[in-house]
Amino acid sequence: MRLSVVIPALEEEAVIGGLLDYVSGLDGVHEVVVADGGSSDATAGISRARGAALALSEPGRGIQLRAGAERATGDVLLFLHADTLPPPDVADQIRGALEAGYVGGNFRLKYPGGGALGRWLEALVLVYRRVGRYYGDSGIFVRRDVYESIGGFPAVPVMEDVIFVHRLERAGKTAFLPGPMTSSPRRWTGRPLRTLFLWAAMQLAYEAGASPWRLARFYRLATGGTREE
Repeated sequence: MRLSVVIPALEEEAVIGGLLDYVSGLDGVHEVVVADGGSSDATAGISRARGAALALSEPGRGIQLRAGAERATGDVLLFLHADTLPPPDVADQIRGALEAGYVGGNFRLKYPGGGALGRWLEALVLVYRRVGRYYGDSGIFVRRDVYESIGGFPAVPVMEDVIFVHRLERAGKTAFLPGPMTSSPRRWTGRPLRTLFLWAAMQLAYEAGASPWRLARFYRLATGGTREE
């Protein structure tokens, strides 16, 4: 198994170096690809200096994930957010799942320091997973041939993980691995209820037929900036 770790990044100079040092040192990781969406800070330079392969693209997580997968050379892909740390044995967990016949899957998620909302989200992950729903922060992995057969990540600015997971769940058995993926609560620090309501509103709007591009505009207006990668 040649495991490629693909990390979408935008303005992540504060965290990308430490993440790359950690991930590149894990046993079983074949390569790390940083998919930079046009950062104006030192994200790209730090990534190159740390030995990561670099894929440059327009901003938008789906667009960046797609570019990163195209740059990757491994036969297994792990998509990892820039504020999430995988478990030390992540490659062994993935290898075991693939050898058991799974085509891909995700990991249990932990939010240390995430407070009440973090604990609630950790529990919600377990509920959602029973109905085949999971998101990018839980670390999605997939065999390369399966990734290509289902069309890869869609080139959309938001909801890319929802669309991709729906395709992946139809492609074969998927595994929910113990992990855990350890994610940062930075997206809701100081504003947990506002963040929760925003996420819920976007999910409901998407289910009602709103396009990812319209939702991305809504997100920018609601947050006063660009989407955090």
